[in-house]
Amino acid sequence: MFGNTEEYDQDRNGFLERCHREYGDVFSFDARTIVVSSPDQVHALLTRTNRDFLAENSPLAGSVDTERMAADAELWTTTRRAGWQGLHRRVAQAHAERLREIFLKTVGDGEIDVLATMADFSGRATADFCLSADAAGVPETLAENVAAIDPLSRDSLQLPPWWPSRKVRRFARSRKRLLALMTDIVRRRRSAGDSAAAQDLLGVLLAPGDQQLSDLQIERFLRGIMLAALGVPAAALTWIVYELSTRPDVLARLEAEAASAGEVPVMGDLPYTEAFVKEVLRLWPPTWLIGRTVRHGTELDGWRLKAGDQVLFSLYRLHRDPRWWSDPDRLVPERWLEPHVAPVRHTYLPFGAGPRVCVGTQLGMMQLTLATAWLVSGMSLARTRETEMVPDFSGLLVPRDLRVRLERKAVRQGA
Repeated sequence: MFGNTEEYDQDRNGFLERCHREYGDVFSFDARTIVVSSPDQVHALLTRTNRDFLAENSPLAGSVDTERMAADAELWTTTRRAGWQGLHRRVAQAHAERLREIFLKTVGDGEIDVLATMADFSGRATADFCLSADAAGVPETLAENVAAIDPLSRDSLQLPPWWPSRKVRRFARSRKRLLALMTDIVRRRRSAGDSAAAQDLLGVLLAPGDQQLSDLQIERFLRGIMLAALGVPAAALTWIVYELSTRPDVLARLEAEAASAGEVPVMGDLPYTEAFVKEVLRLWPPTWLIGRTVRHGTELDGWRLKAGDQVLFSLYRLHRDPRWWSDPDRLVPERWLEPHVAPVRHTYLPFGAGPRVCVGTQLGMMQLTLATAWLVSGMSLARTRETEMVPDFSGLLVPRDLRVRLERKAVRQGA
């Protein structure tokens, strides 16, 4: 009745690895789902998104209406074009200057649950970039929505929205609260007539342009951006802390680089830190499994697909495939500092690719790089338990129950 689902849910990454080893770069998971693994297959899937494949998904089950999904994709794409402007240098720099204060307030001394702390930081950072002075209450509501999505995403058997379940009701309530909050913020900002274009993404989206965006477009776009930018950066920062706690040689080099930069350095000042972040995202991509829905009858690498079918690929397996990477399971930041050893095309995709590439790629790299620099320059850290690290593949890829002790470093006189 449940096919491969039970075995898959017991060990998701292990199941996919065994199937890849036994069946090759493309195999059928069930009657409506295939899994692909080669760089060319993955590249074709991502670049043909919106045309032949759709990225929209829901944590709840329902009938697959590919044309409605396509209409939603077009709505998102229209808003996204305006949203790209929100990442220009002036907005990013204004956010970076506020980001350090957010980091210092949320990452303090003592023993911490790393994932929870980094989720708090990421939620506040994302709300600040999108809404700046209007962000009050948003991080908490975002966190509530993400917490409601998490138990649904951990189960491959999706429940319909009418199912009498506490998990479904909790998700519906949290989603409604977040949408209501976003509606109120957008309408208040629009009626005030203050675009605040130099300060945040909402100001950019409200500013007059070639195509005026509706409140609904802006609300959906901001909700999608903030949900994605809460869980993924938090997971990435948790893996960054894990690697810092296990690689003293890397930590020492990061500390030396951060010491030579200012309080709010620009990206060019931190080449090794940026290389370290890129390598962590290669080893531990938070969005480790990516899927697309087939929009209409088509083919992918010889496989005939029908509308509503699903195509999946594991970014974790692609990033660690020994065919494309030397020493694939070891952290080697130096591989990103030598252009002559650039990775094989289409084998490094932590932010996706094609028409639905993550709109916040540059912002995400900036936040992760700066947070790493502030962490190593201002904090000493130590693992509180020397237990074996267990990666959790049930939702976003995170290290299970990682805890560390942080202590603020003494500030040198004259520093």
